[in-house]
Amino acid sequence: MSLKPARFKLDEEVSLGGKPMRVAGLVQYEDPQEQLTTRYLLAAQYGPPQILEERGDKFVLLRPFPVTTGPVAAGKSVTVMGEKYTLSGVRKLSVLGALGQPPGGIPKAQVVVTGDLDGSMGTLVREIYPGPAASQVYYSIKPLAATEVMSGAEFAAQQEAQRQTEEQQAAVAADEEDAPPAGWFKRAISAVVTLLIVGGLVYACTSSDGDGHSRSASSSVSIPLPRR
Repeated sequence: MSLKPARFKLDEEVSLGGKPMRVAGLVQYEDPQEQLTTRYLLAAQYGPPQILEERGDKFVLLRPFPVTTGPVAAGKSVTVMGEKYTLSGVRKLSVLGALGQPPGGIPKAQVVVTGDLDGSMGTLVREIYPGPAASQVYYSIKPLAATEVMSGAEFAAQQEAQRQTEEQQAAVAADEEDAPPAGWFKRAISAVVTLLIVGGLVYACTSSDGDGHSRSASSSVSIPLPRR
């Protein structure tokens, strides 16, 4: 069977929580309802590789248990370091194929049975490869937010947008510092308006006094006295 389109491709750069990594390998499964599950082995320049699982539109990290701390199974429950986990669901997955260095190595069979076990500390995954050489492996699950997993191009675009936003905010802050304080400007406008009003009143009063004197002078008439 051939692989189907997945979110990331082999050798593609992936940002995991802001850390640049590369898809070193992948393996893809399909359930009877044709829902895909893709696992990626992400390698970084420093630090151990990570197993990223894509289930539909959700991502989780799978962390294998060391052999020395392997869970103890009993029926539908599993005990890990005194913590009990109970089986909550089983999936039968068909292996579609693998590329590069698939997480967990090349699949040992064409079918794998996975069970989700829930406990107070989270969720475990128990995988069994049926057949003559049956084997099983356990993983702990760490859910990831959608913003924690991006392609390298998406992460670069996000960083550039953030840089531009910060530059615009810095430019606005600088303009505000250079501009005169709003309080001072309002006070200056108020003072100018007050001076204009006072000047207008003085001018009005002066003009009124001048007109009064003029009218008084013009209304004064000389009346001759009668002669004796």
